[in-house]
Amino acid sequence: MKTAIDAFLHDLHESRFNMHSVLILHHGKLVAEAYQEPYDKDRKHRMFSVSKSFTALAAGLLIDEGKLSLTDKVVDFFPEYNTQTLHPWLKAATIYDMLTMQDPHDHTTHGHGIAANWLESWFLTPPDHPAGTVFQYNTTSTNLVAAIVERITGMKMIDYMYPNLLTPLGFSDGCYCGETPDGDSFAGSAVMCTPRDLSKLVLLVMNDGNWNGHQLISKDFVQQMRSDLVDTNLMGIPVEGMFGYGYFTWHLRHGGFGFFGIQGQFGIGFPDKGLAIVATGNTSDNYNVENDILLSQFMDRVYRHLYPAASCPATDDARQLTLPHILPPGDATSPMAEQITNHVYKLHPNKPGWQQVKFGFTQNNVGQIHYTNRRGNKIISFGLGHAIPLLFPDQPMRHPNFVEVPPDTYAGGAWVNERTLVINIYEVAVGFLQLQAVFDKNNVTILLKPQDGYRKDYGGYMYGEFL
Repeated sequence: MKTAIDAFLHDLHESRFNMHSVLILHHGKLVAEAYQEPYDKDRKHRMFSVSKSFTALAAGLLIDEGKLSLTDKVVDFFPEYNTQTLHPWLKAATIYDMLTMQDPHDHTTHGHGIAANWLESWFLTPPDHPAGTVFQYNTTSTNLVAAIVERITGMKMIDYMYPNLLTPLGFSDGCYCGETPDGDSFAGSAVMCTPRDLSKLVLLVMNDGNWNGHQLISKDFVQQMRSDLVDTNLMGIPVEGMFGYGYFTWHLRHGGFGFFGIQGQFGIGFPDKGLAIVATGNTSDNYNVENDILLSQFMDRVYRHLYPAASCPATDDARQLTLPHILPPGDATSPMAEQITNHVYKLHPNKPGWQQVKFGFTQNNVGQIHYTNRRGNKIISFGLGHAIPLLFPDQPMRHPNFVEVPPDTYAGGAWVNERTLVINIYEVAVGFLQLQAVFDKNNVTILLKPQDGYRKDYGGYMYGEFL
């Protein structure tokens, strides 16, 4: 298993997967744990759509208590929207339909301007087909289920889960879920917990809801959660997401299951092998490859290295490893740096609104970009050949549908050739920005390239000359 783990991590790095953590468990034991600085076993990370599987378990707990049923109608929990004009397909939608992503809409309804309130958008958006017929990935479905959990319990979803599930599992204190602009739990994308916390949920589901001899949640619900309840051939993630869907959980090959979130958040279990893999990361700079393709590439490496090796006997050895930062390929120094240090460039009118810029470099391979934009004078610091923490000088890069999860930000770059500087800026949990500066004697051309949906004001070309 040791050789397979080494090959797996090496393969991820060579393929430029920017992973913040990778945990591998075999027959219930943590056999390898790797982190990229500044992350460690105690630092909470945004789980993105892995959060959906938390929501399924919260619903399962309420079903065990007899306070919720799979056949309950969604609209019954929202009488304020149960009007005579409400479409009958919406009135017929059940908790089961939501948990299995068989929503009557063909897309996530919030964020499209039909209603300011995210939950209300589900009721106001005309449905496309009857609920419970076809699979369609839809984050609003998860938010609805979480809102129902909170209406029944009178508590935030994660707070409700602590005494009933998370504390018995040994979760760290202070896990929480970010909120939507309406103040509801953004349960489709915003749970914050540690990778070790997530590994315990994976083991719980692998073990049919049993934890150290205690049945924390019903075996039947957990087995349904990870099974192939709905066909996903047409609407699933190619290729790994084409094997079916359970309750907010993907069914995988070989009887496995997956909690999947964008940018490299994974909780994967193979009960037949006693193998569990947990990962967090920010893969948004991976050559702009679609997240679906990245997931399939990650799973390809799981099947190539880890799954075959999991047939070996269990081991008690636990290895602590380090994951390197993924930086632009290049050098920490260039002759150009000395020529341009502290020279001010006057920029032509441009979309990002920068008026002028200068670059500075120190002997310890740290650089700074001093610039003036619409909001005043700003500084971005970055490492060369390494990454350093950064306090982003403007308001946080934030997904427009996400509210107030404090970001960790770091920046690192390299001279990819003698006159071209590339800098990666990661604002964990919310976005990624890349800057390229090409210097030619007395002028500079700069490209700011943000990840789609983040910091659109930091996007576009700029050109300027020495003052």
